[in-house]
Amino acid sequence: MAVALSGRWDAWAAVAGSEGVGWRLRPLWLLGAVACGILALLADAALWASLFRACGARIGVREGVFVWLGTQLARYLPGRIWQATGLVAYVRARGDSGVVALTVALVLQAGTLATGVGIGAAVLGTDVFGAIGQWSAVFGVLVIGAALTPPVLRTMIRLGRRLLRELPASEPPAVRGGVLLRATLARLVLWAPHGLGFWLLLEGMLVSNPLGPLDAIGVFAAAYVAGYLVILAPAGMVVREAAMASLLGVAAGFPVGPAAALALAARLWSTLAEVLGFAIAALIGLGARR
Repeated sequence: MAVALSGRWDAWAAVAGSEGVGWRLRPLWLLGAVACGILALLADAALWASLFRACGARIGVREGVFVWLGTQLARYLPGRIWQATGLVAYVRARGDSGVVALTVALVLQAGTLATGVGIGAAVLGTDVFGAIGQWSAVFGVLVIGAALTPPVLRTMIRLGRRLLRELPASEPPAVRGGVLLRATLARLVLWAPHGLGFWLLLEGMLVSNPLGPLDAIGVFAAAYVAGYLVILAPAGMVVREAAMASLLGVAAGFPVGPAAALALAARLWSTLAEVLGFAIAALIGLGARR
C-alpha cells in the first residue's frame, strides 16, 4: 500500500509540474486539514441553526446542523434551487416555517459574502486587488451590511410568505439587531478555521510553503466568494479554482501549474470535509430526533 501511495504521489507531482516547487506528502498535516475543515463546517451549520431558532424555530440545533449540511451538498447540482427547495421542504415537514429558514439562510450567506470580501481585501491588500478593487470591496461590504438589519429581515419574510403561499402563524419575528450582529461577527471569525485548514493542506503537500496562515485565510475567503457569486457554477466549481490559482500566483509567487494543482487539491479537501461533516451531523442529528 505504501508503495502504491508513493507511486500515485509521484504521478501527482509530475502532472502538477515542479517549476521550482518541492512536493512532499505529510499525512498528519492532511488529516489536520480535513479535521479543521469539518469543524469549520459544523460551526457554520450551528450558526445557521442558532439564528433560525432566534427567529422562533422549534428545530433543535443538532438537527439543524444535520439539515444545513445535508442541503449544502445539493450545491453540487446545477443551479442553486435544489439547496433552497431541500431546506424549505425539510423544515416544513418538521413543523417550522420554510420561508423563515430560507430567509435566515440568505441573511447568513450575505454575511458570508460581506465578511469574505472584507477579509480578502484586508489581508491580501492592494498588491493583489489594487486600490480600486479594495475600495470596491469596502463599498460591497457596506451595501451588504446595510441589508443585514431586522426591518429588512422581516420584509423578506413577508414577501417570501406571499411568494410561497405560506400562511404565517404569527407576525414575522422581531429579531434584535444584536442577534444579527453577533451572527455576522461569528461568521467573520469562522473564516479562520476554514483558512487554517487550507494552510494545513498546503503544509501537508509542499516542502516549503511560502503562504503564511493569515494569507491563506485571505486567499481562501476571496476564492470562495468568487465561486459563490457565479450562480451557474455548481458549488462554484472551476471559478473558485481559477480564482484560487490566480491568488496563489499573485500573493505567494506560485507558478501556474503548481497553483492549479493546489487549487484542485483544495477542492478535493473541501468536498471530503463536507461529506464527512454531513456523515457526522447525520449521526448526531438522527440521535437528537429519537
